[in-house]
Amino acid sequence: MHIPGLIELTDREEIPKCMILLTGNSNVGKSCYCREYLLEQISDGSDCIYISCTETEELFQNWMISRGVSRVQINSNLHFINPYVRKKAGDNGSQLSGIISEIKDISGNSSGSNSGIQSIEVEKKQNRTGNASDTKKPNFTLIIDSLNHLIALFGLKEVESFVTDIYFTSKIQLLSGICNLTVPSLDQEQFERLSLSFDAILEMAFKDEIESRLRAMKMTLIRGVVLTPKWVDFEITQEGSIRFLQKGSDFICYVCKSKISENPISHSGLYFHVNHLEVYKKLVGIYGLSLSELGFSSEVMDASFFFIDIVGLSDPSYSVSSQRQKIEVLNNLIMSCSAYNLEEKKIILPTGDGMVIGFLLNPELSLKLGIQLHQKLRTYNRGKGERDRIKVRIGLSSGPVFSVSDIKNNQNFWGPGIILARRVMDIGGEGHILLSDSLAKALLALKDEYKPIINYIGDYSIKHGQVLTLYSAYANDFGNPDAPEKK
Repeated sequence: MHIPGLIELTDREEIPKCMILLTGNSNVGKSCYCREYLLEQISDGSDCIYISCTETEELFQNWMISRGVSRVQINSNLHFINPYVRKKAGDNGSQLSGIISEIKDISGNSSGSNSGIQSIEVEKKQNRTGNASDTKKPNFTLIIDSLNHLIALFGLKEVESFVTDIYFTSKIQLLSGICNLTVPSLDQEQFERLSLSFDAILEMAFKDEIESRLRAMKMTLIRGVVLTPKWVDFEITQEGSIRFLQKGSDFICYVCKSKISENPISHSGLYFHVNHLEVYKKLVGIYGLSLSELGFSSEVMDASFFFIDIVGLSDPSYSVSSQRQKIEVLNNLIMSCSAYNLEEKKIILPTGDGMVIGFLLNPELSLKLGIQLHQKLRTYNRGKGERDRIKVRIGLSSGPVFSVSDIKNNQNFWGPGIILARRVMDIGGEGHILLSDSLAKALLALKDEYKPIINYIGDYSIKHGQVLTLYSAYANDFGNPDAPEKK
């Protein structure tokens, strides 16, 4: 038995005939998969019974023709049933028990009922030979899209009885097939009871990335087959077909122009590294141009970032002159730090009431700069009144950055490392030197001297539901030992 993505899902070229329960959230692609499954079975010469409460026979035929199925194949290999239309019309075969009888008739080589496309291939073969026993019984496949619609139409108990009948019919008549179920629409006990009537379970899920068209699926169970379940990425094309994705095989990030070695993320028909989609959106938002007009460098630069701003500087009671003076003092203090001057190759960007500095060669310098600046600020603030003191918060992270030419042909920089440093800083308050998880772990692994001063403080939620694992650097003469408040 072949199904779409069989090798990717199971590392096998064939599996035993079975009834599959396909589960997943709404709009994840279950109906698309059922249609791909149907096309695969028809191409293998199977006669198919397709049950759907949301399709008309005419529209379904037109879709099949658009996917390259001939009318001859449709008329000879497909039997279509819409239980909703039948029940609304008062058809005697509208109840699920009547549909079960029809399935048995079709798969048992009879002509079935008159309410769908007739499965007449067996009759043709019998007429040619004059003896039904001389004709090999064809394969039959059942597709139900979806069980939720049947439950809404007939109730859960009747559908449970229906799938149980389907299961035993599949064993007697050698049926294979697939039914999809949107979850969580049933409680766990109901789901487990329903799943007992299937030989295999196939799960679908959305990827975590925001606005991604990427989904993933895995075969969690095939009774009698030893499996190692694994998530396989796929996307739904504009034509509505399923496309399985090999990790990093054909995908080039539109931002950095390099090959994507992990799971790609898709937006507006373009592919990105997970962290680079936000870069793309940010740049388009800033410059109002398409990315191709932004003059991206094809070279990605990795850096450790120091992001700082002055706490409370936006207070309207401060004069512009006072605000400017604090910014100038802070800039002079930063430039007087030895960590700032140790590396010539660095990125420096003003941010209004602070700055971001990226060190391209030495990941330690961002932390050393934070420590040295705090020590200088303690000396500067000593003896000054509350309004004259300079209070800062600092966020540190590491990651890639890209060189961008703006509309005035000025060089600018943006990238995931800068974005993350800003979000780390935003969580902090006065006196904090906060580090992202990746930079903190890199520094802790680098030198033992960092272990007493870099302290894990927990997970913090930011926008889009993203969670950051943070560390805080502090000692007697720098940092803030109190953890930031979680919002």
